[in-house]
Amino acid sequence: MDTIAQYLEIITFLITILGLPFALYIYINEQKAQRAEREYGTYDALDDKYIELQQLCIQYPKLDIFDTAFVNPNTLTEEDQKQEEAILLIRISIFERAFLMYQREAAKAKTNQWEGWEIDILEWLERKNFNDIWIIHKQYYDKTFVEYFDQRSGAT
Repeated sequence: MDTIAQYLEIITFLITILGLPFALYIYINEQKAQRAEREYGTYDALDDKYIELQQLCIQYPKLDIFDTAFVNPNTLTEEDQKQEEAILLIRISIFERAFLMYQREAAKAKTNQWEGWEIDILEWLERKNFNDIWIIHKQYYDKTFVEYFDQRSGAT
């Protein structure tokens, strides 16, 4: 009986020694999987919003809201101007969401995905209609986002 107790004690000891690293390994891998899922969720949510924005661009072709600016923008009615303003505000909101979401994400996601957003932001900040809307409405956005945007646009 004493021998059985010794064997059980040795087996318990081995299980503890081997089980702890195994449990730690599983925990670390689960954390990595959850982080990857969050990063994908960030990308997926922003992609959905960006697609919705592109659909608005198609729906309102005479507005200067496409990624490529008009060489000769159309003369807009007051209603058209309001629609353009609303859609540009949606674009700014998507930029804000991307900025805030990627500030929380891991370095790899920022490197791989944020870079494209930043290029897009810089291109939009060169457009007069976009900057006009930004200047009027920027006080409604997150302060760190406003600082980031103003630094990129050269505004104060």
